[in-house]
Amino acid sequence: MRFSQDFIEKVSEANNLVDLISQYTQLKPSGSGLMGRCPFPDHVEKTASFSVSETKQVYHCFGCHKSGNLFSFLRDYQGMSFPEAVEYLANRASIPIPAPEKEDPARDQAADKKKLLLKVNKLAADYFSEQLKRVPHDHPVKKYIASRGLSQEVIDTFGIGYAHPEWDGLERYLVSKNVPMSLAEEARLVKARQSKSGYFDLFRDRLMFPISSAMGEPIAFGGRYLEKKETEPKYLNSPETPVFVKGKVLYGLSQTARYIRSEDMALIVEGYMDLVSLYQAGIRNSVATMGTALTPDHGKMLKRMTKNVVALFDGDSAGMEAAERSLPILLAADLYPKGLTLPNNMDPDDYVKKYGAEALKVELDRAPDLFVMILARWMEGYRGDASEKVKLADKLKPLYEVIPDLRLRDLYLAEAAQKMGVTLPWLRQAVGLQSSGPVYSQNKQGLSRTVQPNQSAPVANQVAPQAVSDTAEGGKISLKGASKAEVLLLGLVLKSRANFEQFESEKLLENVAHTGVKKILEKATDVYRQDLNKFDKLTSLLVSYVDLPELLFVAEPTPEGDPGFDEEAEAKLLRDCFKRVRDNFQREKAKQLTQELKSEFSSEKLEQIMKAHRDRLSLNKG
Repeated sequence: MRFSQDFIEKVSEANNLVDLISQYTQLKPSGSGLMGRCPFPDHVEKTASFSVSETKQVYHCFGCHKSGNLFSFLRDYQGMSFPEAVEYLANRASIPIPAPEKEDPARDQAADKKKLLLKVNKLAADYFSEQLKRVPHDHPVKKYIASRGLSQEVIDTFGIGYAHPEWDGLERYLVSKNVPMSLAEEARLVKARQSKSGYFDLFRDRLMFPISSAMGEPIAFGGRYLEKKETEPKYLNSPETPVFVKGKVLYGLSQTARYIRSEDMALIVEGYMDLVSLYQAGIRNSVATMGTALTPDHGKMLKRMTKNVVALFDGDSAGMEAAERSLPILLAADLYPKGLTLPNNMDPDDYVKKYGAEALKVELDRAPDLFVMILARWMEGYRGDASEKVKLADKLKPLYEVIPDLRLRDLYLAEAAQKMGVTLPWLRQAVGLQSSGPVYSQNKQGLSRTVQPNQSAPVANQVAPQAVSDTAEGGKISLKGASKAEVLLLGLVLKSRANFEQFESEKLLENVAHTGVKKILEKATDVYRQDLNKFDKLTSLLVSYVDLPELLFVAEPTPEGDPGFDEEAEAKLLRDCFKRVRDNFQREKAKQLTQELKSEFSSEKLEQIMKAHRDRLSLNKG
């Protein structure tokens, strides 16, 4: 769903970044802001280096250099998409989600139903969690948990619970909470009795795993039996409901997204216990497909966090068939998939218990490309007969057709051609690819395009823009290629109103050469002139619109109000920065004019060069 900028700002204003981050790390006042230990899992520190500005509504870690605002924190820590983060924060502040412009009673009714189903699922999750706490230590479910080595912390993290053997325990609990049984049945928690009136629980005598949305809301359940039952499956999953579509959900993602981003890799496993056991062992960058096949939606979800995935498969024929089905989906999502099968059909928990987590990490690092793994399977018994080559080319064709990165496609072509014993041109033609081209050059829907730099001729009195695009991927302002002086200028000017007023009085904007830096400073000037209160939170707004948000914080090591803040030293730093930006501008201007003078002599340009040099000398004397 698209939200208007006004609604996004309303949601942002209604939430406090300090309250949000305080759920994950302890923050203490320090100068004009707050400091705490970095909450991100890839940065373990003993001393606080994580700064949060309540005024600006931004955070920045001086150790790992992560920085952002409310929305980027939920994205990086919880794995939410931007719309999910906006919706989560709106619900948190009790702000109604705006209805679509065109009224649709059916759609409104469906939205209301989803809210009710989420409430019922939350009640069920609380019920299962409480039942697990109440059973005695010698109960089979507690013995099973102990045998898997699960700590209380992990149980709480995933909300693991227990469904009693009785037929109507949850049903009676929901009735006590005034939940209509028709709604509980629609949530697939109970089922109507056929022989008599009433309902019975769908989950009985099972270890319960709540399945959560990216926003952490229980949307469904998976239950594992404690003793083998011939007539029942080992794992029982909730059927699909209006809030749960299996092909659009990855188990554990709301708990593991922060680790996937930190490790820049996602490990794909099959079941609940696979993921939970790995999490317990310290391998926390996993997601589980809950026994279903990977889908294109799964691929899109993973790409939001990383392009690097390792799929862990069973070594039997069923596992390898699952690997074959997964490969085109992962490739089409523009991911870099690797594959791994564990020896002797061991599951991840068995492997870690026998060999240790570090051994599994070594195997993950060694995992081959999933394409290479599947190709090797397809070539078992391969003799190189002509008919075999044609059949294998036919099997490979669908894979090459879905790879959006033509560099990767060409490398896989070369790999297959070498192993098949055919020439690259033959294989290219056999799979229907007539020629190779530059990456992303094909006009295919969904492919990224390279933004070309401005090719227009520079005006004589202006410094030519640097060879960087105005925007990065996703329409973000690019700060790549900015000089150190301009980056420092940006950080200092956005740091305080006093610094910005000094920048304004210097009329320095025309001397800023980098397109992205100039665009941000122009935006800051507009906001400053229109609404001073908004200027204080401008950095928080800009975080979502630049490709390198950490560059907005380069001047923040000693915030105003901090005992170590030196106002005079910062004022000198700002003046020096102004001088360096002007000097760089005049130097580049002189270089450009000199180049133009070589191709066509002009006394006017010669005078401009001499003036640029005089201005530089004057700056350096000052």
